Amino acid sequence: MTALRAGWAIRGKPPGSYDEYRVTGCGGPDFSAADYAHILRHYALGTPSPGRSGPAALPWITISEVRGADDGTRIGVALEDWTGEADGAGRPIAETRYLCVPYEALRRSPVSFTGLSEALSALTPPFPSDGLDLRVPPFDPARPAAAVRRFGVQRVAAAAALLLDGPVTVTGAGDLAVLDRLEFLDAVASLLPYGWRTRFSAATWDQSGNRNVSLAFARQVRERTAELDWQAPRLPEQDTSGRAYADMLADLFGERGRSHEDVIAHLARATEPLADADPGLAVRVLGSLDWPVTVLRGVERGTHDPADLRELLDGGRYRELGDAGARKILNALVQERAPGDVPLLRKCWADIAGTTVTPFRELCAAVRGLVWDGGNVPPGERAKRALPYFDLAGDLGGADALLAALITPPKRGADEAGAEAAGLLVLDVIGPWSVTPDGPQWPATLAELPRAPRVVCALMAALGRGAAGPLQAWYERLTHHLPESLLGLFRLLLFTPLTPVDAGRFARLAGHDPACVGDVLALAAEARRLGLVLQGITGWLTALDRIPAGDALRLKGRLASAQTSDPADRGVLDGLLLWLGEPPHHVTGGSAADHPRYRKGFHSVWGLPLPEGRADRRRQALATWLRAGGWAASPGAAGAVLLLARDLTAGPPADGRPVAKAMLAARARVPGLDAVAEYQVWWHEAAQRFPELAKESLMTVLTNLPYNAPADHVGRLCAEEMARGVPNDRIVGMLLDGPLELTGAAVVQIVDEVRLSLGELGVPDAMNRALDLARTFARVDALGPDLRTRAAATAVAEIDFWLLLIDVTAGPGEDDDVLIGEDTRDRLRRIAEWAQQLVKASKPGGRWIRGGKS
Repeated sequence: MTALRAGWAIRGKPPGSYDEYRVTGCGGPDFSAADYAHILRHYALGTPSPGRSGPAALPWITISEVRGADDGTRIGVALEDWTGEADGAGRPIAETRYLCVPYEALRRSPVSFTGLSEALSALTPPFPSDGLDLRVPPFDPARPAAAVRRFGVQRVAAAAALLLDGPVTVTGAGDLAVLDRLEFLDAVASLLPYGWRTRFSAATWDQSGNRNVSLAFARQVRERTAELDWQAPRLPEQDTSGRAYADMLADLFGERGRSHEDVIAHLARATEPLADADPGLAVRVLGSLDWPVTVLRGVERGTHDPADLRELLDGGRYRELGDAGARKILNALVQERAPGDVPLLRKCWADIAGTTVTPFRELCAAVRGLVWDGGNVPPGERAKRALPYFDLAGDLGGADALLAALITPPKRGADEAGAEAAGLLVLDVIGPWSVTPDGPQWPATLAELPRAPRVVCALMAALGRGAAGPLQAWYERLTHHLPESLLGLFRLLLFTPLTPVDAGRFARLAGHDPACVGDVLALAAEARRLGLVLQGITGWLTALDRIPAGDALRLKGRLASAQTSDPADRGVLDGLLLWLGEPPHHVTGGSAADHPRYRKGFHSVWGLPLPEGRADRRRQALATWLRAGGWAASPGAAGAVLLLARDLTAGPPADGRPVAKAMLAARARVPGLDAVAEYQVWWHEAAQRFPELAKESLMTVLTNLPYNAPADHVGRLCAEEMARGVPNDRIVGMLLDGPLELTGAAVVQIVDEVRLSLGELGVPDAMNRALDLARTFARVDALGPDLRTRAAATAVAEIDFWLLLIDVTAGPGEDDDVLIGEDTRDRLRRIAEWAQQLVKASKPGGRWIRGGKS
């Protein structure tokens, strides 16, 4: 028997009295009478009915947990029953006996709730004031295991699992005797870690719907609790700790063949308090019974925690799984692609993998993933992450095989940085001098390189950045393994005497992989040798009748990112971008002084004829880019772009007309562009060359306004059109037909800007001209009412401001009659009368007559 020291309390009332229920006695060092009263109220089950039969009849047994002043948990058991006596009103008296035991004592010597309840039932008051000495049988897994079988493992396990997600009400069990209910509650607790008792509370019957009791029998489900229907128990919801726990119990009792006693004994050893723990910890405790198998199941389902893999391998418990299971654990850790795992992999590789080839294949696949599927990770970092795996491969004698496996690009999913990362790895792993005849041999890697042309390009680029000695050694060795069409081009580019690369060599290089052309372009740009390759790339590219979209996209990126200080080279790069249907990129980086050389490079490509049957998208790409106007945002870029536009406008009409229309349209998106001196020069020349555009120049601008064009910009353009004599209805029609979002507020700002701009342009009667435009806008049904409302709001705001300005600028001693002049006073009176008429006309039944009369 287990000896336990317990605190106690009794709640009731003296027989024959008219007193309220209260704590009539208590003992032990932990709680006062007031504390016990609070505890009993907290777990109160309601007022029992006087009947002596039925599911709600006394006795009621409550299991509880409470915190003491020392923050330690006490486990309590309460027994409420009739005393057989009555109070002064003749009502039967119910008495509650309560005891509590420090959890730490139960942690050292576990007992069951049933054992505590039986010990309490065996005691007869009066109780000693210093506490109770209990003798309770030690926890025996066989007793709750028998109860699990008697009540049904599915029902008990479902209740335990549901508790992990919140309070539970057991319904439909009215025929169950009170001691059977207690045994069920005890069985449920036994299928949870013993430490869960620090947060476990239960009752054989709840009359009050008290959610402080986490598990209770009741007539109907309590509010905000899960229901366990005794006749049809259900599992917890998917993707919850409770469902994971239920699935694990089913797995242990089913496929793994664990007995109920085994599981309960395992959980009884888990005595660490779980009062404040995440419910998921209970799942881990249960899983630790067959922890290696649990981890393996997680691997097979794809739900494993990498930390479990590392702990399992490091602790050696993988040996409990057998060879096949251990290899699955090893492969799963390899697939995590974490370089920090390499020492652990080296530690257990021989024991697990043995002579099987599958783990090494998984290793190769993982390292390939690090190199070729690295997301936004830069090439150097990818190579750095992959490098530690070669220590393991070297131990296994497979470094050459691993390197050969990873340099071959995947058929799908490869990104631009993969080839560069693979090239860096080849150089890092083999080393700068290891390709000499006296160095280690890498037959598999060298044999694979011809099938990885982009890796070869990346390798040569990496070598080109370094010293001449390793570059020479590698080049000489690679000549024995790579075709001249792949390697020979680098001799011209990296070794003296430097020699221009012709179109034929680029055509042969592209035969290996068209993306290699872009790689060579990037290498030449980095080495400041673009002049050696641009003519050859131009000849190769302009001779193609088509280029696949993916290859074109990669080449566009290389052309746009190439850096050079030579204006002619920038012109060639932009010409090639346009050849591929991409807008120019480098013209905005130049100056007016650079333009003659830029122009020469640009026209060396622009003037080339396209192969027969190939659609010319250059003009469209250039016009779209010019029209968008984004180029004007770069500091000093407008001048260089306008010089290019002048050149093209002066050329053949097929080139000049689209450029001229696009530059006109750009005015719609670039406020103030017409004030730029270079634009004015360009437009003077363009208007003479294309007079039909000059006639409709500003209308072209208006129809290209973006939806969010600033109102002052729109107003300025409208004023220029009006100054040219364009009718108001045509201007408004053009704005309505375009993408510009016209609202009453926007029109008020546009009209105000028209008034100011007409004045600046010297147009007579600017105010009335602006009002005429407003009338035209007002005739649009969707604008008229909103326009009037916004105009009134603007007028009020303006009047407020100017009147306040008069007020704050008036001198402290000035007379009222000299604040403003006579003429101004007269106008203010007229305005005030007009405003009054407007107010009257705005009321129901009011009527407004233009000119201010109602």
